[in-house]
Amino acid sequence: MRQESQSVSAAVLHDRFPGIGGGEQFAIEAARVLDAPMYTMYVAEGVELPDDVRVVPIRQEKYTRGVSGRFLEWKNEGMNPLETLSVALDMTDAHDELAGYDVLVESAPLSKSYVPQVGQTVLHYPHSPPRWLYDLYGERLSAFDYPGVQFALKAYAKGWRALDKEANDYVDRFVANSELVRDRVQRYYDRDAAVIYPPVTGEWRDEGDDGYFVTWSRLAPEKRIDLVIDAFTDLDERLLVVGDGEEREKLERKARGNDNIEMRGYVERIEDVVARATAIVYAPKDEDFGLVGAEALSAGKPLIGVNEGYTRQQVVEGTTGLRFEPTVASLRDAIDRFDPHDFDAAEIRRFAERYDRTTFADSLLNLVNRTHAEAASKRSAVDNDTETVRIR
Repeated sequence: MRQESQSVSAAVLHDRFPGIGGGEQFAIEAARVLDAPMYTMYVAEGVELPDDVRVVPIRQEKYTRGVSGRFLEWKNEGMNPLETLSVALDMTDAHDELAGYDVLVESAPLSKSYVPQVGQTVLHYPHSPPRWLYDLYGERLSAFDYPGVQFALKAYAKGWRALDKEANDYVDRFVANSELVRDRVQRYYDRDAAVIYPPVTGEWRDEGDDGYFVTWSRLAPEKRIDLVIDAFTDLDERLLVVGDGEEREKLERKARGNDNIEMRGYVERIEDVVARATAIVYAPKDEDFGLVGAEALSAGKPLIGVNEGYTRQQVVEGTTGLRFEPTVASLRDAIDRFDPHDFDAAEIRRFAERYDRTTFADSLLNLVNRTHAEAASKRSAVDNDTETVRIR
């Protein structure tokens, strides 16, 4: 890690790499900024990591090969309880090399399970407290109608909450990716959190308007792509749906028969699609941060975003885009009201400067250095007090 004074060694600890999403992109960029190696439980087959970051898979064989790999393979976007529990337990002692670093920057909730050395400084960037345990708990539980199953899930969740909150004792500083997540950390953990927005990387740009709207993300229920497709059904406007995930087949069936809706699947360079778009449509449920929204604004494109979560903060009505309530009728109304001539790409990009990589790098370095200095000062004060007691 770059320092003006004494040298401080740092490492990034990310729970696992089932793919490359927003959390994984953060871990990679944090490792680059800190000039630090990155440790992770495993890297799923087919996931390509950049050559400029040293990545150390901790239990690669266990999670990707043989009998254990078949039981622990990534399922349902992280909803395999056996895999989740196994990763958390393996994280407690993680890797012998981790004990040698002065500072650990932990990315994603399960990395918090690592038990640090007494003299280590730990910054934890959870992206959000596990939502299935807290703000989405009731919704997830209601999906199971059988009383016996609900009872088992309640017991499982209660045990997980105890483990989750116990691990807070290992953290010197929580770091949130938005004000919304900062509030969740305060509510569920009773801890303050500094806010550092994740960086937007890539070649985001505005190359004109080819007359189509775009929505893209991991195709999972909480992203509500089905709502967007329903809203564009029977409209004259074109919609491109980009992404892959568990709901892809279901969404393809829903879009079938609508000539104005095109399912693109995974696209290698989404920046090229966004560059010629009219606007971006984004409808996730109570999004923690929403890298899609930040990337759209960085390209200078208006964001038609749901009036929930952090997406609400990204949409300045009439300046960076339009808001809609999470209903088909409200989204259709927003599309009807939308006029691309009402928006200035340069003004939208100025708003998105808060997501710039340079801003992220400066903020992260400053917070790491400050937190380590404060933690070292506290430990020194405790040592001095102990020595005074001994002398007396």
